Amino acid sequence: MNKKRIPIFFAVDDNYINFLKITLTSIMLHASKNYKYDIYILHSGLSMASKDIIKKMRNRHFNMKFRDVGGQIRSLSNKFKVRDYYTLTTYYRLVIPDTFFWLDKALYLDCDIVVNGDISELYHTDIGDNIVGAIRDASVQIVPEFITYVEKALDIRHENYFNAGILVMNLKKMRSEHFTRQIVNLTKSVVYKVAQDQDVLNVVCKDKVFYVDPTWNTMPIAGGVENPKLIHYNLIFKPWKRKDILYEDYFFDYAERAGLKTYVYGMRATISPKAIEAEEAGMENLKKLCLLEAKKRKTYQEAEEETASFEKREEEMLHDNERREILEKIQQFEKEGRFIEDVENDPPFRYLSVGDVDYKHQKWRTRTLSRWTYRESIRFFNKLIKKGDIVIDGVEGIENLKHLQTGAIITSNHFNPFDSIPIHLVAKKHLRGKKLFTIIKEGNYTFPGLYGRFMRYCYTLPLASDFDVMREMMDSVDYWLKKGNYILIYPEQSMWWNYRKPKPLREGAFRFAAKSNVPVIPTFITMRDTDKLDKEGYKIQAYTLHICPPIYPEHGLSIKDNTERMLKENERAWKNIYESTYGIKLEYTTKK
Repeated sequence: MNKKRIPIFFAVDDNYINFLKITLTSIMLHASKNYKYDIYILHSGLSMASKDIIKKMRNRHFNMKFRDVGGQIRSLSNKFKVRDYYTLTTYYRLVIPDTFFWLDKALYLDCDIVVNGDISELYHTDIGDNIVGAIRDASVQIVPEFITYVEKALDIRHENYFNAGILVMNLKKMRSEHFTRQIVNLTKSVVYKVAQDQDVLNVVCKDKVFYVDPTWNTMPIAGGVENPKLIHYNLIFKPWKRKDILYEDYFFDYAERAGLKTYVYGMRATISPKAIEAEEAGMENLKKLCLLEAKKRKTYQEAEEETASFEKREEEMLHDNERREILEKIQQFEKEGRFIEDVENDPPFRYLSVGDVDYKHQKWRTRTLSRWTYRESIRFFNKLIKKGDIVIDGVEGIENLKHLQTGAIITSNHFNPFDSIPIHLVAKKHLRGKKLFTIIKEGNYTFPGLYGRFMRYCYTLPLASDFDVMREMMDSVDYWLKKGNYILIYPEQSMWWNYRKPKPLREGAFRFAAKSNVPVIPTFITMRDTDKLDKEGYKIQAYTLHICPPIYPEHGLSIKDNTERMLKENERAWKNIYESTYGIKLEYTTKK
């Protein structure tokens, strides 16, 4: 880890995006300029409008990164109890250790907070070998029903119960102690109905907590504190809902700085007295629930024993269910017109930072590893072809590569992690010593194992979430094209397993070609069923690679106009191949 970078996690949905903006505004005003801050926003299908609100806050010290963890949470949602105003976003923090496996330490912060101190001080708190650094929950210390619940139902001394809205997370320790597995095991047989994920965290982290200075989690319920470093408007004490909340002046000051003061005042004005009464009644019901839950207690050890027998059966069913779900999602996404979205959840990956990728192969090590690994990958995939695990029927249109005098963008449909193999085999034989680069997803570049090595060193140009890294990547595309090389891009953006239809195209590939004044070579891979089955019982597909005539930029047209023209010609070429090969008209089930 770069010691100058501080990772901070938030979990948010569209309803809370403006409050996240207020929180970030407060953090940015006080944060030390000696560090760079990676803001990770965990979500499940956050709208583009919401993302844009946060993206506009980027600056040289703060980088905003979005990660959809909806698939991981949905797979566990039947295990998690959600009460009152809570949503499943409250559980997102539980997947951080394994999903962001390259981080050893991070902050997790709720969005109903404002920060008055330097957040780097909280991050650099030395929590020793503990799992988390946290602050004792002030509300639990003064509400008798909460005290009874914590001590009787959770078997935790009330003065040791922490609030999970502000956490210094020892991610390395969490992974070594299989933190996520402990969480899942516990929730399989015990339903914590009061504070839900916070209760689970307190149980699993018991006796492994470093207690941070309480000024880093000051709550309106607990009375006045001078110079609070962080104010947490938890429970019903939210200044955008009710008046005369302690520390509300801080909140409205930051709301004004974020350009949202009118928004939050307007929001408070719409809250009816009945809604306030309902919240207060909910608090009273919560106190009653605490007393009820305190009467029935199941220890963590008992819960773990009860769940052990389920694990083997779940493991056996998982793989087949995942493939079936993917096929069902493809049908659903086509009906809904969600063509650019992947149907499979990305595995955990490390976000790229400046200096991680030698895009222009300026280092001797990169050049050497690339040559050696590329040869190794060709031998590896030729073995799979000989075994029949990859089947290539042939190539049509090879003559369209023969007379090119410049570099080119090659486009292809995307339906399998190995769908680039036919293109690479053709490139090795027919591109006269020129290199074929492939633009890949950020997560593929940091993938572990053999395939990860192929992704890193087989002439790949990874996309990136970081703006500066992305600028390096785009600059390298023009660099390699001007040297007469070729770049493979999947303009559909998404990968749908064994999906035969061409999907609507994104403009990136064609903009690269128009800007660098090089042609686009559309390639399209068609499939047929073979008699051989893969490990999951599905028929292995045989591929035919179709290479179309180059589409050249038209002299005199702007980059924008050439981009649109080449994209449309590429779509027509793919459509013609699809209809002539399969003998059917290209139609989608998308609802208009």
